[in-house]
Amino acid sequence: KAHDRNSYIKFWGTRGSNPVSGHEFIRFGGNTACLEVRHGEDMLIIDAGSGIRPLGEILDKEKQKTIHIFLSHTHWDHVTGFPFFDPIYDPDVQIVIWSPVGFEKPTRELFTDMLALAYFPVRLEDIRAKISFNDLRDGHPVSIGDITIDSHYAFHPGATLCFKIHVGGKTYGYVTDNEMFMGYHGNPNAIGKDHTLIQSHANIIDFFKGCDTLIHEAQYTPLEYQRRVGWGHSSIPNATLLCKYAEIKDWIVTHHDPKNTDSDLLDKLQLHQDILEECNLKCHVQMAFDGLKILI
Repeated sequence: KAHDRNSYIKFWGTRGSNPVSGHEFIRFGGNTACLEVRHGEDMLIIDAGSGIRPLGEILDKEKQKTIHIFLSHTHWDHVTGFPFFDPIYDPDVQIVIWSPVGFEKPTRELFTDMLALAYFPVRLEDIRAKISFNDLRDGHPVSIGDITIDSHYAFHPGATLCFKIHVGGKTYGYVTDNEMFMGYHGNPNAIGKDHTLIQSHANIIDFFKGCDTLIHEAQYTPLEYQRRVGWGHSSIPNATLLCKYAEIKDWIVTHHDPKNTDSDLLDKLQLHQDILEECNLKCHVQMAFDGLKILI
């Protein structure tokens, strides 16, 4: 059912690192990472940043009985909303958490630590919903009804995943934390397809090839990136290179730096457009904002 009002992707949080508030952040919003994917009766959530709290109020009213949450990783900005997600307090709800393998502890243990009484009044074992934990592995897609989600390791400190969502005949890439071409500060036009940088990133480029839309971060300007190599986030030119070689025609930028005000993000959008033009790429680019809804 194309363009069914109940078939969409919605951004509930588009910040990285920490939530922000104030009059300079009204246009793009201040909640951290959370994405809702819905197709008819099927629904899944990616990441449980602070944006999951308002989503939880809606799911609570809808009486959703099974809720699948896919975590890219367990840094604060991706899990901080979980204790404030209303459905976890409903005994009739089943919450299924999917997360990458490779942390020093299983995800259940990390959640138990996060919900220790010193930090929050309700412990994991006292949460009323039934909560189960599943591992995600490269090359093992998971289907939730008619939505299929595939994962691939990203370039970010700790075990971190990027996702590819197949839904309603479309494919969406979703990447919040990924440092493409680490340490490269040159012009994207200087990198041909046979360059060692492209060869060494062939797997992740191939993973996103053919996506109708790529949702991918580009947290740093070239100047900002000079002091932040190895932090696990892409510069705008390096993220553009990924779009070039993955042949992306539609790019939505998310996981904005908390220091970036609305006017900063509009300046960055202009820089994105300038770099795409310089690379002669026919790719539409926009900045994600809290509440942005993309019809499938």
